[in-house]
Amino acid sequence: MRLPINEKGNNNEFIKFINKIDGDLRDSFENSIKKNLETIQMKVMLADFTVIETNTFDPNRVLNYFFNKEKEAKSLKSWKVVPVQSTKTDDLHRIFLQMNNEIERYYFYIYFGIQFHSLLFYKLDKNVININKKIRELEENNFNIKQEISKKGNQIIKQELDNLGYKEIGNTELFEELFTKQNLSEDLSEKASNLEDNYPQLRQNFQLLETLKKDLENLMIELYQINLASIDSNKLMIGEEGIAFNMDMEFIINKKTHQKTSVIDFEKIKKTEFIRIEQEFSSIIELFKKNT
Repeated sequence: MRLPINEKGNNNEFIKFINKIDGDLRDSFENSIKKNLETIQMKVMLADFTVIETNTFDPNRVLNYFFNKEKEAKSLKSWKVVPVQSTKTDDLHRIFLQMNNEIERYYFYIYFGIQFHSLLFYKLDKNVININKKIRELEENNFNIKQEISKKGNQIIKQELDNLGYKEIGNTELFEELFTKQNLSEDLSEKASNLEDNYPQLRQNFQLLETLKKDLENLMIELYQINLASIDSNKLMIGEEGIAFNMDMEFIINKKTHQKTSVIDFEKIKKTEFIRIEQEFSSIIELFKKNT
């Protein structure tokens, strides 16, 4: 059962109690993590060389925050902690910590995390413009060379076909000949492609292009974008940015087999169980209230 529980039309004491715990823990986590998501402004360059100012934050600072919380949580013997995880899918990143606990007859699972995007920009460096200019010039030069090779290749193929007696043949018949006579087609293609050997500048240009593109990659900078809004599991799954906190509660049917159910009779929860749950969660709430 995902918390908080809808209280509409329900005056059950435990529902109000557990919803308050959920809210207090959410608030302490979000207030704590936001202190580690402070952004700075940076000037960067777009692909069209436009200079813009954008915000970014330091994911390593957030990772250290979660590692510290993991270490602190492990000192609480009753709580089981899944080590901090950092995942990336394309430009979408997640950093998160998971905890769980069996308190009396109830199992609690908590997810603390953030989700954000990485964006690539060019550094403010005049070499970005110079390298891009050289790349465009080389690509244009290669295009012209290939056009010339293609033109000469067509001439060679035409001459070869004329020499083989295909001068007066129509396009449809010629296509059938080339399709059925594999050796003829391969021989003509090889003679045409060998023309590139007469243009060493093409190979040199490709090698220089690879070098320039690597130089350009070294002038790129990765910045990180996040929204400080709260996101639920649905928004997390569809890739929205934000701070993610989710808590689930289940009833333990059998402690030996760990069989659980999300169906809970709140009227049957004992006062002693209220006290134990409050004690266990107070330590976690205080843990996240600490500045890290």
